[in-house]
Amino acid sequence: MKDDRLISLNAAIDAINRLDIPEDMCVFEILSHIELELGTLPSAQPEPLTDKEQRIFLAAMGREEKVCKQVDEECRDCREPYEDSLVRTCHEIVRKVKGALWT
Repeated sequence: MKDDRLISLNAAIDAINRLDIPEDMCVFEILSHIELELGTLPSAQPEPLTDKEQRIFLAAMGREEKVCKQVDEECRDCREPYEDSLVRTCHEIVRKVKGALWT
């Protein structure tokens, strides 16, 4: 059976190291045990957000952006010129999540 999931290299190494393989086991049997063990590992690929999850995320970020806008306005004089605004940071978070988890 072909499995196109990506798995973590560290998780694979840990799984192989946990195997209790007798010394008299042939290579084919060892490989079969390894294949079975690796097949149980979870995917390392990020799971895309469903439509409902996307809506909830965007609504929450919209509310957060309003709060950040107020804080940005209140702290306009106390922020260093090189610092990004909190609103810009909110936009970056949305961009990154969309890039990683949108379908």
